Amino acid sequence: MKTPLQSRGLAASLLLAVLSTGAFQANAQVVQINTGAANTPLYAVGPIYMSSTLFYRYSRFAYLYTQSEMAAAGILPGAVISTVGWMKNTASSAGGPAVFSIYMKNSSVSAYSDATADWASLSSGATQVYNDPAQSIPATASPSYIDFTLPDPFIYSGGSLEILTEWDISAAVAPIATGAFEWVNTTVVDRIYASGGSSLPASLSSTMNNTNMDDRRPVIQFTIENPTGINENQDATVSIWPNPAERFLNIRNESGSPVESIVMTDALGKIVHEKRKSEAGRDYRIDVENLDAGPYMIGIETGAGRIVKRVIIM
Repeated sequence: MKTPLQSRGLAASLLLAVLSTGAFQANAQVVQINTGAANTPLYAVGPIYMSSTLFYRYSRFAYLYTQSEMAAAGILPGAVISTVGWMKNTASSAGGPAVFSIYMKNSSVSAYSDATADWASLSSGATQVYNDPAQSIPATASPSYIDFTLPDPFIYSGGSLEILTEWDISAAVAPIATGAFEWVNTTVVDRIYASGGSSLPASLSSTMNNTNMDDRRPVIQFTIENPTGINENQDATVSIWPNPAERFLNIRNESGSPVESIVMTDALGKIVHEKRKSEAGRDYRIDVENLDAGPYMIGIETGAGRIVKRVIIM
């Protein structure tokens, strides 16, 4: 439920001030990194370890993305990363509660070539960009990504990017999931450290995580805003108004491609509104009157690709 009128008025003033400084932009770009040859999906590559036995309740992963990979994906120095997501091949889910954290670090590292690495060293200097102490994992499966919205977007400064994940589902009752989480992955040399276990692992391996996962890294998706305007017109054919909004959001699709889905998430990545192809056409309206004031993201899948826009609810 929204805040009282006076509080909403204050929130509106603050949000408009934020908007005027450019901290929130209307346009965003979604990119994937899937370097290398495709492999069969595998639970051991993460970002969350969940095998068919549902035994291990803890895992830690570290992933390296080189400067050339970032550039090839169109992620420029100075880019603001606001969401990160992974693609699960199985429709398994976990109700939690679990603790899930994501860390990011600008880095000069060019390879994860050691046999093992300590979590303390890997995470040193990293920023915790996401933490949910009551995380659940939806049944969402390939070709859709499970996106996590970063409360504090991360600024990529150039060079390599390291991303670390930490999972603890020890507080959940059995069964902790409906089945294995088999993650879509590719072969790319020296880009992963991982370990799952009966406690949070202090040391991670580059080759084994209960099974061989050498050189296998999960595909990843980012929502970014680059520091230049080169992508400003990419999603100009989809309009959302008014923004900020108080009662309704109107969406118009003039891309010429049919809308496959419309998904609206809050700042923590929780889905607050979702419509699929049979219910979404050229024009669409979302009732936002009962949503809390704040920033939200709307992902619109069309036949031409995915468009992500930020909106503010007053």
